[in-house]
Amino acid sequence: QGSRGAAAGIDLPLGPHLASGLAVARAEMGEKRPCCTCKRCYCCCYCTFFLLILAIGLFAAIVVANFVQPEVTVKKTQFTGFMVSPSQATFDVDLSIFIDNPNDWPIKATIHELKANLYSLDKQAADETGEAHYLGLATLPEPVVVDVQSQTTFVLPTFVTIKSNPESADLLAR
Repeated sequence: QGSRGAAAGIDLPLGPHLASGLAVARAEMGEKRPCCTCKRCYCCCYCTFFLLILAIGLFAAIVVANFVQPEVTVKKTQFTGFMVSPSQATFDVDLSIFIDNPNDWPIKATIHELKANLYSLDKQAADETGEAHYLGLATLPEPVVVDVQSQTTFVLPTFVTIKSNPESADLLAR
């Protein structure tokens, strides 16, 4: 066995009786045992990891407990730019969407993509729906930010073309 010499800093081949004497000499000279051992290092790492996981779990639980579902409604549908010809009918439709986010930080969002299928419904039908006719697809032209505790309104524009053919006769009649 080799032990490190106290003063010289060199390895000395010491027997068990000299190694214990070296420990006594170190204690007398004021040298302390190293404070960081493998056992202590592993214990600190495990405790830190456990506390970190506990903090993340507590944060997630608080966010989930305080979450309120944002309200999303279609405020207005506006038809503009009608153009009718014998072969087709064209017009623009602007859907005004309203989002109310009552949540605090960190519940905010940026909507990058939104698509809405537009249908024409017959309010004069017995069930106030009648046969639904597909008009087109409305898409979000640019990203929309929904901040914390905010009310956001944005528009989904679409251009609709209805060709004059037997399948769209009922829709053109509306």
